[in-house]
Parts: sequence; C-alpha cells; structure tokens
Amino acid sequence: MAGRSKSIKSWERQPKESVQAYEAFSLYLELGYKRTVRKVAQDLNKSLSLIGGWSSTWNWQQRSADYDAELKRQEFEEAKKAIKKMQERHIQTAMLLQKKALQALEKKDIESFTPQEILRFITEGAKLEKATREEANPATENANGPGSLADTIIAAYEKRRGGGGE
Repeated sequence: MAGRSKSIKSWERQPKESVQAYEAFSLYLELGYKRTVRKVAQDLNKSLSLIGGWSSTWNWQQRSADYDAELKRQEFEEAKKAIKKMQERHIQTAMLLQKKALQALEKKDIESFTPQEILRFITEGAKLEKATREEANPATENANGPGSLADTIIAAYEKRRGGGGE
C-alpha cells in the first residue's frame, strides 16, 4: 500500500508517532479544560520528562487547540441544523394556524366584526407573515407583544358566542 491518501488531521496519530505517544496524547485530549502534561504523566505512571518530551515533539498544545476548534465547529453545525428544523416547524405551524384562522373568518359575517377587530386581524396577519419569513433572531423575540392573531380570533369568537357587544 502506498500510504495514506487522505489528509491526516492534526489530532489523529501522526506519521512516525509511536502508539504510546499517541495514547498519551489521546489522554491529554480527553482531559479537556484540565489538560496538563503533569496529569498525563501521573495517570500513565510515566516520567514527566518523557511526557513533556512527547508533548513538545508532537506539538500537543496546537493539536489539542485544533481538536477543540473542530468540536466547536461540529457543535455549531449541529446547532444550525437544529435551528433550521425549528424554523421549519414554526413556519408549518404558522401556516396551519393561518389556514384555520382564514377558515374561521370565511364562516363569519363581516358585520359581526368591529373596525378595531378588522384592523387587528390585518395587523396580526402581517406580523405573522413577516415573522415566518425572517430568520430566528433572539433580539426580535416577543416584538409583537402579548396579543396574537389566535388570541384575537378566540376573543372575537367568545364575544360573539356570549352575545356581548362593545
């Protein structure tokens, strides 16, 4: 075999790195924020000078920084995927609610609405459409206030059922 054809990542075993040196490095990686050469030497019952030499020869600090950066990159990618799935669910839910609201509005006589209710339906509908088209942004959460289109429809329905007028 003509050797490895793919690029070797810095945190993987390097060419000419002994199995023992790589196992020590792997332990170093596993220690996370508590990484020290001294801890590796203690855990492996090896001399500090041996482990320190391996660390220096095989550039453990940079390799572990590369490894940590790769873990962060993977976490970020997973978070992006989760956010995208969440946004898709929210859009589907918003579209379903909008459809149900339109069905309810079609069954209702327009004269039963006050001008304020009609204006609120239009405003809330526009907010709902805008929210479903924007990317999730924590700075804009709850910007629409406590009342929603669904709240307005429910209130109008209950008002009509109760026979109460304004």
